[in-house]
Amino acid sequence: MSKSLEARGVGKVFDGRGEVVALQGVDMHVPGGGFAAIVGPSGCGKSTLLRIFADLLAPSSGTVEIGGLRPEAARRDKSIGFVFQAATLLPWRTIRRNVELPLDVARRSTREQGRADELLRLVGLDGFGDALPHQLSGGMQQRAAIARALILEPEILLLDEPFGALDEITRQRMNLELLRIWGETRTTAVLVTHSIAEAVLMADRVFVMTPRPGTVSTAVDVPLPRPRTLAMMRTAEFFETANRLRDALFGNDATPNSEAQPMEVAL
Repeated sequence: MSKSLEARGVGKVFDGRGEVVALQGVDMHVPGGGFAAIVGPSGCGKSTLLRIFADLLAPSSGTVEIGGLRPEAARRDKSIGFVFQAATLLPWRTIRRNVELPLDVARRSTREQGRADELLRLVGLDGFGDALPHQLSGGMQQRAAIARALILEPEILLLDEPFGALDEITRQRMNLELLRIWGETRTTAVLVTHSIAEAVLMADRVFVMTPRPGTVSTAVDVPLPRPRTLAMMRTAEFFETANRLRDALFGNDATPNSEAQPMEVAL
Protein backbone atom coordinates (compact mmCIF):
# COMPACT_ATOMS: atom_id res chain seq x y z
CA MET A 1 0.00 0.00 0.00
CA SER A 2 1.25 3.50 -0.83
CA LYS A 3 2.52 5.53 2.08
CA SER A 4 1.03 8.71 3.48
CA LEU A 5 3.02 11.93 3.87
CA GLU A 6 2.86 14.02 7.03
CA ALA A 7 4.70 17.31 7.61
CA ARG A 8 4.45 19.05 10.96
CA GLY A 9 5.89 22.49 11.63
CA VAL A 10 8.58 22.16 8.97
CA GLY A 11 11.01 25.06 8.74
CA LYS A 12 14.20 25.64 6.78
CA VAL A 13 16.83 28.32 7.35
CA PHE A 14 19.76 28.73 4.96
CA ASP A 15 22.95 30.22 6.38
CA GLY A 16 25.15 32.26 4.10
CA ARG A 17 25.55 35.98 3.98
CA GLY A 18 22.94 36.33 6.68
CA GLU A 19 20.15 33.91 7.46
CA VAL A 20 17.43 33.27 4.88
CA VAL A 21 14.24 31.77 6.30
CA ALA A 22 12.88 29.75 3.40
CA LEU A 23 10.15 27.78 5.18
CA GLN A 24 8.35 28.29 8.45
CA GLY A 25 5.79 26.10 10.20
CA VAL A 26 4.65 24.05 7.20
CA ASP A 27 1.92 21.52 7.98
CA MET A 28 0.74 19.10 5.30
CA HIS A 29 -0.99 15.73 5.07
CA VAL A 30 -1.30 13.60 1.93
CA PRO A 31 -3.07 10.24 2.37
CA GLY A 32 -1.63 7.06 0.95
CA GLY A 33 -2.48 6.78 -2.74
CA GLY A 34 -3.51 10.44 -2.93
CA PHE A 35 -2.41 13.10 -5.41
CA ALA A 36 -1.50 16.52 -4.01
CA ALA A 37 -0.22 19.67 -5.68
CA ILE A 38 1.70 22.60 -4.22
CA VAL A 39 1.42 26.12 -5.70
CA GLY A 40 2.82 29.43 -4.57
CA PRO A 41 4.85 32.46 -5.69
CA SER A 42 8.40 32.08 -6.93
CA GLY A 43 10.88 31.81 -4.08
CA CYS A 44 8.30 30.64 -1.54
CA GLY A 45 10.13 27.36 -0.89
CA LYS A 46 8.05 24.86 -2.89
CA SER A 47 11.07 23.03 -4.30
CA THR A 48 12.90 23.28 -0.97
CA LEU A 49 9.96 21.58 0.72
CA LEU A 50 9.93 18.80 -1.87
CA ARG A 51 13.67 18.25 -1.37
CA ILE A 52 13.11 17.95 2.38
CA PHE A 53 10.46 15.30 1.70
CA ALA A 54 13.00 13.46 -0.48
CA ASP A 55 15.80 13.69 2.13
CA LEU A 56 17.86 15.82 -0.24
CA LEU A 57 17.76 18.60 2.38
CA ALA A 58 17.38 18.41 6.15
CA PRO A 59 14.73 20.58 7.83
CA SER A 60 15.88 23.16 10.36
CA SER A 61 12.78 22.50 12.45
CA GLY A 62 9.71 20.28 12.46
CA THR A 63 9.28 16.71 11.29
CA VAL A 64 8.37 14.80 8.13
CA GLU A 65 7.07 11.24 8.07
CA ILE A 66 6.48 9.03 5.04
CA GLY A 67 4.40 6.06 6.08
CA GLY A 68 5.60 6.61 9.64
CA LEU A 69 9.26 6.76 8.59
CA ARG A 70 11.53 9.77 8.56
CA PRO A 71 12.66 10.74 5.03
CA GLU A 72 16.15 9.30 5.59
CA ALA A 73 14.70 5.90 6.47
CA ALA A 74 12.16 6.06 3.64
CA ARG A 75 14.96 6.87 1.18
CA ARG A 76 17.04 3.93 2.40
CA ASP A 77 13.94 1.78 2.07
CA LYS A 78 13.70 2.92 -1.60
CA SER A 79 10.21 4.30 -0.89
CA ILE A 80 10.80 7.67 -2.61
CA GLY A 81 10.86 8.45 -6.32
CA PHE A 82 11.82 11.95 -7.53
CA VAL A 83 11.27 13.59 -10.93
CA PHE A 84 13.03 16.90 -11.62
CA GLN A 85 12.05 19.61 -14.10
CA ALA A 86 14.87 18.49 -16.40
CA ALA A 87 14.93 14.83 -17.34
CA THR A 88 18.66 14.58 -16.42
CA LEU A 89 19.20 11.44 -18.48
CA LEU A 90 22.78 10.26 -18.95
CA PRO A 91 23.52 10.95 -22.64
CA TRP A 92 25.80 7.92 -23.12
CA ARG A 93 23.29 5.38 -21.81
CA THR A 94 20.33 4.10 -23.80
CA ILE A 95 16.84 4.91 -22.56
CA ARG A 96 16.53 1.40 -21.11
CA ARG A 97 19.87 1.71 -19.32
CA ASN A 98 18.85 5.14 -17.99
CA VAL A 99 15.68 3.64 -16.55
CA GLU A 100 17.73 0.82 -15.03
CA LEU A 101 20.20 3.21 -13.39
CA PRO A 102 18.58 3.07 -9.91
CA LEU A 103 18.76 -0.73 -10.07
CA ASP A 104 22.50 -0.50 -10.75
CA VAL A 105 23.02 1.97 -7.91
CA ALA A 106 20.99 -0.20 -5.53
CA ARG A 107 22.82 -3.30 -6.77
CA ARG A 108 19.58 -5.12 -7.45
CA SER A 109 19.61 -8.53 -9.09
CA THR A 110 19.65 -8.91 -12.85
CA ARG A 111 16.26 -10.65 -12.53
CA GLU A 112 14.71 -7.23 -11.97
CA GLN A 113 16.21 -5.71 -15.11
CA GLY A 114 13.17 -6.78 -17.15
CA ARG A 115 11.06 -4.32 -15.20
CA ALA A 116 12.55 -1.49 -17.29
CA ASP A 117 10.78 -2.78 -20.40
CA GLU A 118 7.51 -3.04 -18.44
CA LEU A 119 7.84 0.59 -17.35
CA LEU A 120 8.78 1.76 -20.84
CA ARG A 121 5.52 0.22 -22.04
CA LEU A 122 3.66 1.87 -19.16
CA VAL A 123 4.96 5.35 -20.08
CA GLY A 124 4.39 4.86 -23.81
CA LEU A 125 8.03 4.32 -24.82
CA ASP A 126 7.78 0.72 -25.96
CA GLY A 127 10.30 0.29 -28.79
CA PHE A 128 12.54 3.17 -27.70
CA GLY A 129 14.62 1.28 -25.14
CA ASP A 130 17.71 1.21 -27.38
CA ALA A 131 17.51 4.89 -28.34
CA LEU A 132 19.82 7.50 -26.85
CA PRO A 133 18.33 10.52 -25.03
CA HIS A 134 19.17 13.01 -27.80
CA GLN A 135 17.03 10.96 -30.19
CA LEU A 136 13.89 11.62 -28.13
CA SER A 137 11.75 14.72 -27.75
CA GLY A 138 11.60 16.61 -24.47
CA GLY A 139 8.28 15.03 -23.56
CA MET A 140 9.58 11.53 -24.30
CA GLN A 141 12.66 12.18 -22.18
CA GLN A 142 10.41 13.18 -19.27
CA ARG A 143 8.46 9.94 -19.72
CA ALA A 144 11.76 8.08 -19.40
CA ALA A 145 12.56 10.08 -16.25
CA ILE A 146 9.20 9.07 -14.76
CA ALA A 147 9.88 5.43 -15.62
CA ARG A 148 13.30 5.72 -13.93
CA ALA A 149 11.67 7.18 -10.81
CA LEU A 150 9.26 4.21 -10.69
CA ILE A 151 11.80 1.42 -11.29
CA LEU A 152 12.32 0.70 -7.58
CA GLU A 153 8.54 0.73 -7.02
CA PRO A 154 8.49 3.74 -4.67
CA GLU A 155 5.49 4.32 -2.47
CA ILE A 156 5.62 8.09 -2.90
CA LEU A 157 6.46 10.02 -6.09
CA LEU A 158 7.71 13.61 -5.79
CA LEU A 159 7.49 15.75 -8.94
CA ASP A 160 9.22 19.14 -9.09
CA GLU A 161 7.66 20.99 -12.04
CA PRO A 162 8.36 18.03 -14.35
CA PHE A 163 6.64 19.60 -17.38
CA GLY A 164 7.56 23.24 -16.84
CA ALA A 165 9.95 23.35 -19.81
CA LEU A 166 7.49 21.81 -22.28
CA ASP A 167 5.20 23.62 -24.70
CA GLU A 168 1.54 23.86 -23.71
CA ILE A 169 0.27 21.12 -26.06
CA THR A 170 2.95 18.63 -24.96
CA ARG A 171 2.44 19.62 -21.33
CA GLN A 172 -1.27 18.81 -21.36
CA ARG A 173 -0.59 15.50 -23.06
CA MET A 174 1.99 14.71 -20.39
CA ASN A 175 -0.50 15.67 -17.68
CA LEU A 176 -2.86 13.01 -19.01
CA GLU A 177 -0.03 10.50 -19.33
CA LEU A 178 1.03 11.10 -15.73
CA LEU A 179 -2.56 10.70 -14.53
CA ARG A 180 -2.82 7.42 -16.41
CA ILE A 181 0.45 6.14 -14.93
CA TRP A 182 -0.60 7.26 -11.45
CA GLY A 183 -3.96 5.55 -11.91
CA GLU A 184 -2.22 2.27 -12.67
CA THR A 185 0.40 2.46 -9.91
CA ARG A 186 -1.61 4.39 -7.24
CA THR A 187 1.65 5.71 -5.86
CA THR A 188 1.18 8.66 -3.51
CA ALA A 189 2.09 11.73 -5.60
CA VAL A 190 3.09 15.29 -4.70
CA LEU A 191 3.42 17.75 -7.61
CA VAL A 192 5.03 21.20 -7.41
CA THR A 193 3.71 23.39 -10.22
CA HIS A 194 3.48 27.02 -11.28
CA SER A 195 0.21 26.37 -13.09
CA ILE A 196 -3.17 26.74 -11.35
CA ALA A 197 -4.84 24.85 -14.20
CA GLU A 198 -2.39 21.97 -13.95
CA ALA A 199 -2.84 21.75 -10.18
CA VAL A 200 -6.63 21.56 -10.47
CA LEU A 201 -6.53 19.02 -13.31
CA MET A 202 -4.12 16.69 -11.53
CA ALA A 203 -4.65 16.84 -7.78
CA ASP A 204 -7.16 15.78 -5.15
CA ARG A 205 -5.98 18.63 -2.90
CA VAL A 206 -3.93 21.74 -3.68
CA PHE A 207 -1.76 23.32 -0.98
CA VAL A 208 -1.25 27.09 -1.37
CA MET A 209 1.99 28.56 -0.02
CA THR A 210 2.70 32.14 1.03
CA PRO A 211 5.65 34.31 -0.05
CA ARG A 212 8.89 33.68 1.85
CA PRO A 213 9.08 32.52 4.52
CA GLY A 214 6.86 29.92 2.92
CA THR A 215 4.09 28.27 4.84
CA VAL A 216 0.80 26.64 3.82
CA SER A 217 -1.90 29.31 3.95
CA THR A 218 -4.75 27.06 2.85
CA ALA A 219 -5.58 23.73 1.22
CA VAL A 220 -8.22 23.54 -1.50
CA ASP A 221 -9.97 20.24 -2.25
CA VAL A 222 -10.67 19.48 -5.93
CA PRO A 223 -14.19 18.08 -6.44
CA LEU A 224 -13.62 16.73 -9.96
CA PRO A 225 -14.27 13.00 -10.39
CA ARG A 226 -11.67 10.57 -11.65
CA PRO A 227 -10.50 9.69 -14.20
CA ARG A 228 -9.74 13.28 -15.18
CA THR A 229 -10.08 14.54 -18.74
CA LEU A 230 -9.23 17.79 -20.51
CA ALA A 231 -12.96 18.35 -21.04
CA MET A 232 -13.28 18.88 -17.29
CA MET A 233 -11.27 22.09 -17.70
CA ARG A 234 -14.44 23.64 -19.21
CA THR A 235 -16.71 22.75 -16.29
CA ALA A 236 -18.08 25.05 -13.61
CA GLU A 237 -16.40 22.94 -10.91
CA PHE A 238 -13.02 23.47 -12.54
CA PHE A 239 -13.56 27.25 -12.86
CA GLU A 240 -14.74 27.53 -9.26
CA THR A 241 -11.77 25.60 -7.88
CA ALA A 242 -9.29 27.58 -9.99
CA ASN A 243 -10.87 30.82 -8.77
CA ARG A 244 -10.60 29.71 -5.14
CA LEU A 245 -6.90 29.12 -5.69
CA ARG A 246 -6.50 32.54 -7.32
CA ASP A 247 -8.25 34.15 -4.37
CA ALA A 248 -5.90 32.36 -1.99
CA LEU A 249 -2.86 33.45 -3.99
CA PHE A 250 -3.77 36.98 -5.08
CA GLY A 251 -6.92 38.09 -3.28
CA ASN A 252 -10.42 38.59 -4.63
CA ASP A 253 -9.34 41.25 -7.14
CA ALA A 254 -7.57 38.54 -9.17
CA THR A 255 -10.70 36.41 -9.67
CA PRO A 256 -11.61 36.38 -13.39
CA ASN A 257 -15.06 36.43 -14.87
CA SER A 258 -16.74 33.09 -14.11
CA GLU A 259 -17.13 32.45 -17.83
CA ALA A 260 -13.45 33.03 -18.58
CA GLN A 261 -11.35 29.91 -18.98
CA PRO A 262 -8.67 29.58 -16.26
CA MET A 263 -5.29 30.42 -17.71
CA GLU A 264 -1.89 29.19 -16.68
CA VAL A 265 -0.33 31.44 -14.06
CA ALA A 266 3.44 31.54 -13.76
CA LEU A 267 4.26 32.10 -10.13
